[in-house]
Amino acid sequence: MRNVSSEMKPIYHYTDYRQYLRDQYVHLKATQRRFSYRAMSARLGFAAPNFLKLVIDGKRNLGRESIDKVTGGLELNRRESEYFSYLVFFLQAKDPVEKNYFFGLIAAMRARTSTTLLQADQFEYLSRWYHPVVRELVAKLSDPLDYDRLSARLGNMVSPSKIRQSVTLLLRLGLLTRTGENRYRQSAVSLNTENELNSFAVRQYHEQILKVAGNALHAIPPAQREIASTTLHLSKTGFEKIKKRLQEFREELLQIATDDTDPEYIYHANLQFYPLTGAAPDENV
Repeated sequence: MRNVSSEMKPIYHYTDYRQYLRDQYVHLKATQRRFSYRAMSARLGFAAPNFLKLVIDGKRNLGRESIDKVTGGLELNRRESEYFSYLVFFLQAKDPVEKNYFFGLIAAMRARTSTTLLQADQFEYLSRWYHPVVRELVAKLSDPLDYDRLSARLGNMVSPSKIRQSVTLLLRLGLLTRTGENRYRQSAVSLNTENELNSFAVRQYHEQILKVAGNALHAIPPAQREIASTTLHLSKTGFEKIKKRLQEFREELLQIATDDTDPEYIYHANLQFYPLTGAAPDENV
């Protein structure tokens, strides 16, 4: 089988191995007469003619032997094959620790690809809690940046070298730009968090933020913070009403920040609203 992967987007653009296989199929079908899922399954060495279709549709998973058949049949090189296997293991992992492990491997491999590829890899923005903070911190500042001072402003929770790396990342992802006067400004770039890899990055981000909030409870005087909790007994309708109000309140907070003409400090606003009990058994309702 000829190497068709080089005629598609590089595999490192993908965060879902099923989508990658689907695109490979579409490409082959467009370039070869009478091509089908049956033909592709046969080329990759699968006895069941519908196996590949079931995998792409999410009805079957790939095992180690199947991964080797796919990477060999598509003539992926060693590095591409490794990346493909990590995508499979991440997507199919059930244990959070295992999922986190393969997430790290995927992120590390994507970080070593070209800058062009990384521009599509915006989940990296959420890999560390301080990237959004640095984005706010350096906006409107000019080069050269004083990374030691920036670190001090963050209570030395983030080292100067990590802030420098963060600024580099933000520029690369287009979340920060530099004007002709070498002044930094934010750019309006939306983040795609719909696929599973990016959704997992969002969960990781929120876990980090909760840890930072926990530290603030002890490190910041009460007069400089507002941390409170309320326990509520609600119906599903009541829950939906509060959830909607919290979403509206978050939009209001963003508007207040947008309208603020003389910002001095950076704050985190954590809206934490979640159930402590599960649904009652039907017989007890």
